[in-house]
Amino acid sequence: MGQLGNKVALITGSGRGQGLVAAQRFASEGAKIVINDLDAESVEAAVAAVKNAGGEAVGAVGDVSKAADVQAVLQTAQEVCGGFDILYNNAGIGYSATQRFGIAMSDIVNCTEDDWRRILDINVGGIFLFCKYGIPKLIERGGGVIINTASIAALRGAQDAHAYTASKGAILALTRAIAVTYGPKGIRANTLCPGVIDTEMIHDTLISEKNISDLLARNTPLQRNGTPQDVADVALFLASDQSRFVTGEAFAVDGGIIQHIGLA
Repeated sequence: MGQLGNKVALITGSGRGQGLVAAQRFASEGAKIVINDLDAESVEAAVAAVKNAGGEAVGAVGDVSKAADVQAVLQTAQEVCGGFDILYNNAGIGYSATQRFGIAMSDIVNCTEDDWRRILDINVGGIFLFCKYGIPKLIERGGGVIINTASIAALRGAQDAHAYTASKGAILALTRAIAVTYGPKGIRANTLCPGVIDTEMIHDTLISEKNISDLLARNTPLQRNGTPQDVADVALFLASDQSRFVTGEAFAVDGGIIQHIGLA
């Protein structure tokens, strides 16, 4: 049956990258997956990938920064799966947003007001909306698990991407508050803080440049950049009963890079 047998996991941004790998990992442990992403093509492909591997999945297209879309995704989970037990808020934007959406990852002086609002609307607003409308459904179900994705950017300073960094720091604080408030209702909430993970989001801006990729790996104590599987395995721990007495915590999945004093 697996660690997540008879559970339903709603994973946002799971049409690709870390979210898709997490969906496949959770499904391999018995969970039925609600796949959410922005476009129907990626959602359909992700659903097919899970099913082809022997898992169960349904798709729910929607923009996490729009309340009507979020409510529609939650309604799909309710109608098709009878509800959900795990809410994994994985969706977010980072450096690839420059290419995909024209949003610059700049320092605070050069960040436009529009970019600031858009980054926070997606990275923090999406979690706000899914938790606002999703927590009552978890309570009705008797409790559940919330996993929010932040970043190691929330744990240390950076020279650019200040709106991104602010959004990830806000996620840490929000998750702690959710853990305190809704723990008595049977809900656990924790945060993942991935480091340099080789996904589509950063591949074209960091990993594909071999000198930068090598530099990052060299300054990681474990001497490599991360993979989506590395993150998915920690997410599985947080989603399962193996972490039943863990809540309000932040987990860096970064090979130890934030422990490194400087870049060599």
